[in-house]
Amino acid sequence: MSERKLKIAALLKELYDMAEVPVPSSRIPFYFNDVRAGHIERTDAEFLASTFRFCDVRPDAFVFTAEDSGQASRRLAAISHLYKGTDKVFAWRDELLSVTASDDIACESPLTVIERAMCRPFAFNTFAVHLNPFTRDGRMWVAQRSFKKAIGPGYWDNCAAGLVGAGEPFGLAMEREAFEEAGVTPGSLEISFSARNIISRPVHEGWMREIAYICNAYVEDSFHPHNMDGEVERFELLEPEAIIERIEKGRFTFESSLAVLAGLAWQEGLLDLLDQPAV
Repeated sequence: MSERKLKIAALLKELYDMAEVPVPSSRIPFYFNDVRAGHIERTDAEFLASTFRFCDVRPDAFVFTAEDSGQASRRLAAISHLYKGTDKVFAWRDELLSVTASDDIACESPLTVIERAMCRPFAFNTFAVHLNPFTRDGRMWVAQRSFKKAIGPGYWDNCAAGLVGAGEPFGLAMEREAFEEAGVTPGSLEISFSARNIISRPVHEGWMREIAYICNAYVEDSFHPHNMDGEVERFELLEPEAIIERIEKGRFTFESSLAVLAGLAWQEGLLDLLDQPAV
């Protein structure tokens, strides 16, 4: 195995180990009726149970009840209103994401919807798409995040990446993000879903439980990404060795480090290292 492949494999293993953190005892399972959907700090669970009649704390779980998806979204909105403006909620977006069972890692059976910023306090699944555009000679386009971004300003990232909205197919989400962040005309790239990363780790706002779908595409030498939404500072076309060096130095965000390495592993034929989804 070449030195490049060995580095990719070693870094992937290291980051995959970091991506799966044991849930501490201070957090208890969050049940949506009888479906496990996430987990929550026990102190928050006790507060919500004392505030809302549709919330209950049991010895080993927090239970949120609703008769249907519509009632659930309204009740979650009421809870969200209490959290808004506290240090438990970061970067309120007025964007809705799907709520799923914890083990629904393909978002096949959404339960309801919730404000994007509220997913971390409850460790709800979020779904993301990441684009790795490769030139035919193996270089990859990457992006530097705007210095005005609330999270990870100035860090390096995938050429395009973002969360999948409520009810949005993964492929359309990737096309939307590719257009907004890199100016890619929808349908102009043949995108392959090559890997799926699952991240479960503590963050400032609570707990990140993110299922990231990694998309690779080949681009011609004439391809030059250009940002449309102000969230990218600049783009660079880099050799794999330069990307690996920046990842080793911590200059990429954690999620994009995993996504970029998964793309490089796919490019190098290291498919046995990847979880390859059927999308």
